[in-house]
Formats: sequence, C-alpha cells, structure tokens
Amino acid sequence: MLTHRITWPMALLAGMVAMQISGCSDPQPMAIIESNNESLLQFDNGKLIQFKEKPSPQYRHIPCDLPAVNTVVANDMAVAAITQNGDVITWGNSFSGGDSREVAAELKQVKQVVPIKEGFAALREDGTVVYWGRAGKLSLDKALQSRMTNITKLYANREAVAALDASGKVHTWGYGAEGGNSQHVQDKLFDVVDIFAEGRSFTALKKDGSTVIWGQVERSTNMKKLLPQLMDVVSVEYTQGTYAALKKDGSVVTWGQSSDVYSIRSALLDVASITSNSCAFAILSPTGEAHFWGNETNCGIDWLKQTDIKGVNSIVSVGTGFLLLRDNAVPQILVDDSDYAYLYGFHYAQDILNRYWQEGSKITPGSASFVFTRPDGKVVPVGYRANLDNVEKLIARIPRLTWLARAGEGYVGISEKGEWVSWSMNNEMFAKSPVPPADSLVIKPLDFTPVAQCETPEQRQVILSQERPKPEVKMWLFSE
Repeated sequence: MLTHRITWPMALLAGMVAMQISGCSDPQPMAIIESNNESLLQFDNGKLIQFKEKPSPQYRHIPCDLPAVNTVVANDMAVAAITQNGDVITWGNSFSGGDSREVAAELKQVKQVVPIKEGFAALREDGTVVYWGRAGKLSLDKALQSRMTNITKLYANREAVAALDASGKVHTWGYGAEGGNSQHVQDKLFDVVDIFAEGRSFTALKKDGSTVIWGQVERSTNMKKLLPQLMDVVSVEYTQGTYAALKKDGSVVTWGQSSDVYSIRSALLDVASITSNSCAFAILSPTGEAHFWGNETNCGIDWLKQTDIKGVNSIVSVGTGFLLLRDNAVPQILVDDSDYAYLYGFHYAQDILNRYWQEGSKITPGSASFVFTRPDGKVVPVGYRANLDNVEKLIARIPRLTWLARAGEGYVGISEKGEWVSWSMNNEMFAKSPVPPADSLVIKPLDFTPVAQCETPEQRQVILSQERPKPEVKMWLFSE
C-alpha cells in the first residue's frame, strides 16, 4: 500500500508515541483520542483513562465495565472502541453513533472502524460492512450493503465513506457532494490500490499509476485538464481545501482553493517532500532548498514569499508555521510576522528556541504550539501568542517525561515517576502577564479507576430496555 504522509526522521520528530522507556513492565501510553465532548488516553494493556467529558442530555457515558480495547476512534460527538475479542462498544451522543443498539448483533469480529461527522462504519473480518449513526444523507443503503463483499479497507472523510474491495473496486456512500456519490467515475474505479480521504473529496490511486478524484473539489478545478498530470503519485497532502500530490519523478501537482503556485512553479519540478500545516504547504528539494505557498489571508503573506532558504534537512508543521531543521543548528521558525501575528502568532518562539534548544531534541507538534524535549530531559513548550515570562515559568515546573502527546490546546505526558502530567497552551491564558504556571500545569498520580460519571451495567440495561429517544428538534424563530 502507498502511504500519504511524509515520515520525518525519528531522531527529531516525536509523534503520538514518544520517549517511551524500553523494557518497562508498567502499562505504556499509546495515543490520545478526542471528540468535541471527550478526551481519552489509551494504554497498551487495553485500558483507557478519560480526562475530559462534556456530556449533553443525549450523551451515553463511557462504560464502567469497559473491557480491554485494541482500537479507539472518535467523531465529533461519539466514541467507538474495538475490544480485544473483536466486539465494538460505543458511547457518547446517541444520534452520532454513541448508541449502536440497532446494529449491536452485527458488530462482532470487527477489524476496522472509521468515523465520519455523525456516525461510524465498521469492517468485519468476513469482509462485510456495518454503518450506524445519524441517518439521512450519511446512511448506508441496504442494497449497497448487501452488494459489498470482500471489502479490505475503509476510508472516510468528514461526511462520506469509501470501501475498497479485494478486486480493486470502490463503493461509496454518505453525503454525495463530498464523495458519497461516485457514480459518475464508477467506470474508472477499478484496480485501485489505495485511497486518500481528506477534506471534501477522495483521491484513488490505481495500479497503473493513474488517479481518480471525486467529491466537492470538482466544483473549483478543471479536473479533465488536471487528471492526466496525476500519474505515479506517491503522496498527497491537504490543507484548507487545497491538495498537493508528489509524484515519483519529484514533480508536484496542486488543485483546490489555494492551488495557485505561479511564484514557485519552477521549484515544483524537483521535490523530495511536502509538508502541510493549518494554512500552507512547504516543499523541500533533494538539495535542501525550501519553498512555500498557501492561504495568504490565514497564513500571512511575507514569510510565504521567502526564497533562498537552503541547507534544510527536514520541515515540521507547527500551527500556522513551519520549523526548519538543519544539521547542528537551532531550528528556524517561519510564521507570519505581521501585526496580526504579534497578537496571535509565535512571536517568542525563536527566542525560546535560541535559548533552550539542544542538538538531538525531539519535537512534538500541537494544534497551535509545539514542544521540544532535550536530551537532558528538559521539556520546553512553545506557545501560540504566549507571554515569554509565563512560558519560562512553565518550563521550570514540568518534570522529566517518558511519554508526551498533544491533547487539544495542550499536552499530556507521563513522568519518570509514573505521574500524570498535563498542561494547557490556552491562547488567552498564556497571553496574560503574569499567569502562575500552576493555573495550567497538573501533576497527579496515574489512576485507572473508572470515572465517577460512567455508565454502569444496570444503567445500560435500563437505557436499552427503553425506546430510543428521538433527536432534539431545533426550532428557528424569525422576527420581523
């Protein structure tokens, strides 16, 4: 299978599983799973720790008796977990997939679950597919479900699902405008080997090197002119309605909202890697030259126009900017340096990097911040529009960590003593001066005890014995 993300050097970039101590027999953290209402930390022994919940009236709580799980995924409002015996257990908003009672008997021997905005799709070991969640535009037609056999993998964007079968054919459902309807390209969807699902469309990569694209992106792009160029694609990156595909020959093809690359078009002929952040793309040549393009309104204009940047080994995405990594040098941060960025950007980031960076530090990117962990164990967070004094106080308080991951606007880590360590990089709080670090930093014992507000077996039995509640209907009032 082809992969769609550039893999950064492991010596420099710490991902979701970072800085683990080898040979430790204690449960080791694996990943953070988040919805709008809930945050969970998954461990390699199948345990989950819930550290945030904002329930609504129709919210099913996490089961108190949840068995060991292998995989956990979340959509906006609900969570689905595959247990070690292949069953699927759900909780969260009842109408977004948190209540799966109608398909509970079918959710056995499941090997994959993918989330979409208001539901989930599960792939079973026998190659069949089950969908549950809010009906309507996202529902799976029973006739299509019966025709889908020997499915090998599911792919989902925000509002549609694509199922790839063993023969290389693709079946889709969900919101038609965002890829749920693929009838107009169905005669081309054969011999597919992989699918890129992001934004509001799908990109299928075929055995012969050709590409098929369908979904909302078609409204803004002349796809008939573009598709012949999309041969031998090895990776695809996406941000804010714009796509960039890297081909085997090192050239790049772009499409979507911010696909105008006129100013750097010559640089797109010899590219080693593409990196996307929340509003822009960075390309790196085999000789270490970096170039940028993207949404100038959200990213700022000046830094996107920078040229003659050389000697770069790799590029890391950080919020609305990029970190450029070079041999034996402090990373360089490139972000909007306008007045707007002074209020909302990384205006102290380079100062912190210059002061605290050590060669061999590991980087953990966040949504609007980043952290680097030095070889000596010092953990250094760099906040979005953060007050320098507040960040340095936080640096002094964070203990040495064995694991670290992004969680919402902050981070969660495990200390060398086995403690739970978390802090927020909340924009408004860290922009104030001074803010006591204790307002953000939390250090407490690691506790696997079920949360107080969990669903007991007795409560679950009562809920399932009653008729499923009807979704709340919002009434719109208009005044003259």
